[in-house]
Amino acid sequence: MIDNSNKSKKVEGSQIISSASGSSSSSRIHLLFGSIDTLIPMGAAALQIMTGLALISLSILGLITPYWFSAILSIAGSVSCMAGVFLIYHTSAKKGSLDSLINQAIRRVIESQN
Repeated sequence: MIDNSNKSKKVEGSQIISSASGSSSSSRIHLLFGSIDTLIPMGAAALQIMTGLALISLSILGLITPYWFSAILSIAGSVSCMAGVFLIYHTSAKKGSLDSLINQAIRRVIESQN
């Protein structure tokens, strides 16, 4: 069989792999907040967490007079905070897994060519 390896040719995705393997935390933050696909869910999650914390603090301070209504708002605030944290986790995990999945695919293609 003839060895048809392309070791001497430049591969278009090789710069992506080398830059992604040494990525710092600032580039990771830029990836999360750099696109509109992640900026909107992160903003919504932050707003949801702040709203939940405000409801919980109002309930704890006793500024809501009927205690049954205060308890219901406290539960709603807790659920809102948990959903906001989950949304942040889901958004950041989805963005990171997509980038690593693409980089893994490029790495497999380059290794199979060599």
